[in-house]
Amino acid sequence: MREMIQHIEERSESPELTRALRRQALGRGADDSGVTAGELEGVLRRNRSRWVRNKLVRVGMRRAQYLGWPNTYTFTKSLGESILARRGKDLPIAVVRPSIVESSRQSPFSGWNEGINTSGPLSYLLGTNFRQLPSNAKKCLDVIPVDMVCRGMTLIGAALIERKNARMYQLATSGINPCDMGRSIELTGLAHRKHYRTQQGIEHWLKVKFETIPVSKQRYERLSIPMQKAVVSGINRFAEKLSMKKPPLAKAERDLNRAEKLIELYEPFILHNEHVFECENARLLSAVLPDDERSAFAFEPEAIDWWDYWINIHVPALRRWCYPLMEGRPLESRPPRDLGWGPEPSAAAAVAHSGENR
Repeated sequence: MREMIQHIEERSESPELTRALRRQALGRGADDSGVTAGELEGVLRRNRSRWVRNKLVRVGMRRAQYLGWPNTYTFTKSLGESILARRGKDLPIAVVRPSIVESSRQSPFSGWNEGINTSGPLSYLLGTNFRQLPSNAKKCLDVIPVDMVCRGMTLIGAALIERKNARMYQLATSGINPCDMGRSIELTGLAHRKHYRTQQGIEHWLKVKFETIPVSKQRYERLSIPMQKAVVSGINRFAEKLSMKKPPLAKAERDLNRAEKLIELYEPFILHNEHVFECENARLLSAVLPDDERSAFAFEPEAIDWWDYWINIHVPALRRWCYPLMEGRPLESRPPRDLGWGPEPSAAAAVAHSGENR
């Protein structure tokens, strides 16, 4: 691996690649007469970094798949656990494996979310004109709210302090309260419909009318993104032969490329494999909680109502906190939270009064 990385980095500085990147930066049939040396150097630097990154990603993916992992994400997680198992044999360690962590149910508030998380890109895609997702409808999509994960980690941390912990914990829902791909796709479609009914315009009216459905890989390739991409690419290639300055559907082709790569990335989790993750170790810790602590710390994945969570909490949270990031829009501002760490109002008033007396 080290030799491969070194080879890629050396090749990125080769004259051949530099010439190719230069042609790419200047565009078809263009020259550098209207470009300053600094601007051209900046573009070359960015394109070279992108080329190196793409090459390294492909090398990492090949290595991960050779060792039986679907991608580098799961591969690097396994490396971390292997290091802990090898070098931490005599240490008090508990490995925690949450499944797909998504929006909160209750804490710090209903629908708390940050960044672009796992289901965000897929659910966003299903809210566009793309409505056919290649997936196994009966396969569990193991989603768990982030505040449920926090409850589980709190219990595990307490057990670790008392040295009463198991070596490994899974924080998941598929073993006790499963939500399969067919149901999650249906609920995502219903959540989008609920939103579009509140919007004006023919575009939103049309989106309400189309069903979001799971389909086979064969149907997806024949009728969805791969077929659309082939048609659009053919039109753009024909336009190039006509010496058009810019392909007429260049943006559409880029969008379809991104969508196709996104589906490829998620295929191991939505189409292949049918794993069910048990979470009995965490539930055992929850079972021994005293009654007065259950409301704050109980780990109860069976309590999740998927219909209510998906339609009224999760997808609205993605629409508020995740989709703007994907579209390059600013997030709405949040008022500062009162964590209750300041003095009581009466105490603050007393301090102010004593200051006045001085």
